[in-house]
Amino acid sequence: METTDYCSYELSKALKACGFDEPCIAQWSCEPDGKPMLVGSTAFVFSNAELKGRDVTAPLLFHAQKWLREKCGIVVIAEPDWDSEDYCMADYLTGEWYFSVWKDGDRVHCNFDPNAEEERIWMFEKYEQALSSGIAAALELIKKGE
Repeated sequence: METTDYCSYELSKALKACGFDEPCIAQWSCEPDGKPMLVGSTAFVFSNAELKGRDVTAPLLFHAQKWLREKCGIVVIAEPDWDSEDYCMADYLTGEWYFSVWKDGDRVHCNFDPNAEEERIWMFEKYEQALSSGIAAALELIKKGE
C-alpha cells in the first residue's frame, strides 16, 4: 500500500483527539528529532491506548472514513468534478476532486459548489487528497461539537 493511503501524522493525531482508538496495522512513530515515521506491520496490531508519547496509530483513509460513518454518524464523500474539462471517465488520475461532509442526511460542509460563480480554488488532483481533507473537515465539526 502507498503511504498516501494512510492518514497523515497530523490527521492521525486529530483522529486520536476525537476518540479514534481502532486497531491499526501501522503507526506513526516519532524519531528523537520529532520527525514522524510511518511504521507498518503484518504481525502486530496497534491501538492508540497502547502507544506512548507522540506516537499514534496510522489508519488507512478508508478506516477513518468508516469510523466517522459508523461511530460518529458523519459521512465523508470524495468525488470527481464531473463537469471539469480535465475529467476523463477512462482515466481517474486526471481531473479534479472535491469532498463533502454529511450529518443526519444534510450536507454540512463542502469544499466546492458547482453552481458558484467563483473560481474553483479548493479542488484536489487526487482522490486521496480530497478524502483526507474531508476527514479533517469532519473532525473539525466534531471538535466544535456540531
